[in-house]
Amino acid sequence: MKALSKNLKDKVIKHKKLIENFSSLSVFQMLNILLPLISYPYLIRVLGKETYGLVLFAQAVIGYLLILVGFGFEISATKEISIYRENKEKLSEIVSSVFIIKGVFFFLALLVLSISLYFIPRAKGNESLFLLTMWICLSDFMLPIWYYQGIEKMKYITYITVVSRFFFVLMIFIFIESSSDYLLVPIINGLGALIAGIISLIIIFKRHNVRFKLQSSDIVLYYLKESVPIFLSNVSVRLYVSTNRVVIGAYLGMSDLSYYDLGEKIVSILKTPQSIISQALFPKISKDKNINFVKKGLKISLFLNFFLALVAVAFSKNIVVLLAGEEMLPSVIVVNLLALSVPIIAISNVIGIQILIPFGKVKVYSRIIFASGIIYLCQMFLVWLLWNINIYSLATITVTSEIVVTALMFHSYKNMDVGKEI
Repeated sequence: MKALSKNLKDKVIKHKKLIENFSSLSVFQMLNILLPLISYPYLIRVLGKETYGLVLFAQAVIGYLLILVGFGFEISATKEISIYRENKEKLSEIVSSVFIIKGVFFFLALLVLSISLYFIPRAKGNESLFLLTMWICLSDFMLPIWYYQGIEKMKYITYITVVSRFFFVLMIFIFIESSSDYLLVPIINGLGALIAGIISLIIIFKRHNVRFKLQSSDIVLYYLKESVPIFLSNVSVRLYVSTNRVVIGAYLGMSDLSYYDLGEKIVSILKTPQSIISQALFPKISKDKNINFVKKGLKISLFLNFFLALVAVAFSKNIVVLLAGEEMLPSVIVVNLLALSVPIIAISNVIGIQILIPFGKVKVYSRIIFASGIIYLCQMFLVWLLWNINIYSLATITVTSEIVVTALMFHSYKNMDVGKEI
């Protein structure tokens, strides 16, 4: 018994940083999802399905610009930071280069949005909403999650998120009293993002002694090129994340968008454990490249995500009614359909993020994700021809796209030398 206790204690000490990072990521991810859900029933009731749907539509449009601002640094920069975490000079180079690139892209995204507003029918008369919703891109620019994830100290971001998210929820209940207050949603979100961004930057540049320096064009271009494959894959992923919402909002109406959004939000909770596991393990795997460690993670992920999907399907009606009332029952089928993707995404996530990228197969990973975007568009075109576009058909083609991605990931993995080791 003592030997077992000592063995367990030794493992905890050995993986102390990983456990701390996993715990912080768990709190961080759950707060990101659960706290907005607290205000969800209130916003639906006060703003109404149509007005709230318009807010969601603006977020979906800005989602495209988020791809440009993020530019795949959540993976490429995290990997670089994890490798050079002990080298302050290199850390300063990486952080400075990433902020320079993301800053340029943020202002470019703002310019693109300003021009695009003239061509988006739903934006007419609601230009302020779309511009204020740029808080999403501002948050991505100012909040360097990639840095904290790379050094495996997510506790800082967790503390910051607790403050900003509670601020958001509290302000929602205090200031939003009718549908005419809908502009306060992006304003409050933006203030929370700004506060979180400023605090996180102070920690990096003051407490961690990372210095911001202007970098040569060669260095900046190096980090830009490193992230291009991830950026291209993100474009494909965003196709069936934002396009579904844009299509629903533009052609089916804001009420349908509210139904779809609720279903997607519920399923996103189910995907959170896998996201936490992936983010916690990625820096360690990138540094150690321990394939047997990945194998253990895959088994745990499969069991956990199959269980979560079954629970979601079994209790989907109860969950929808609890969160938003019986008027949102059309969301139940969306939940049941999208829940099918939970274990599928878990497999592709482990193979893609934990094996292909750390083991030097970034281009293979990017080609697979890019192919999934093409497959999604082909399905969308087919559905369009059949005049059968609805929230359920869109949820279905999202799941089938994920199935194709997983099949391609698995095929690539089996053809890798590292796969033979497993």
